[in-house]
Amino acid sequence: MSHYFSERPLYGRLKVRRLDVIIRGVSFSFITCPGVFSSGNIDSGSLLLAENMVLRDNCEVLDLGCGYGVLGIVYGKLCPGSTVLMVDVNEVALQLARMNVRLNNVRNVKVRKSDLYSNLGDHVFDVVICNPPVSLGMSFNERLIKETYEHLREGGVFQIVYPLKMSDRFLEILRRYFRDVETLARSGTHRVFIAYR
Repeated sequence: MSHYFSERPLYGRLKVRRLDVIIRGVSFSFITCPGVFSSGNIDSGSLLLAENMVLRDNCEVLDLGCGYGVLGIVYGKLCPGSTVLMVDVNEVALQLARMNVRLNNVRNVKVRKSDLYSNLGDHVFDVVICNPPVSLGMSFNERLIKETYEHLREGGVFQIVYPLKMSDRFLEILRRYFRDVETLARSGTHRVFIAYR
């Protein structure tokens, strides 16, 4: 079985669509297609994080598991003094993310293939943003948290959205690694955390 978090997801005939949205009062457009997470609409978790993430300008930012690029592009557009790196393992998502960088005219955003941090070496960031693949389970998500901690500078922040029904368990794991964790936002389906290194 193939998933959107596979390198080469299987999907039927390519049906590209364009999503036009307003996030934080700014217009964005995103090209999507089958084979990527939430191709029909921007999912509610990503929107909640995009609307509520703390924006620090003049920083190095990582969008981990970027999909077609919503979070990283929003961050890059709103913080032009920052540099944003968007990574994913899904080659379809990476193609779309590159297209969406150009479509939204964000010059401070780059796209690279990486399975979590596998292609990033020892590089560290000021900010990591993420809507993780929850279906891979808590052991994968604990690895994601641990590796994020290791790739953040002292004083850096990890901002992540998680389904509300599993968020207490996820919060326990976050607190094993990060000195301080707060809830930034909550909806009927998701919760956004900010964790400080």
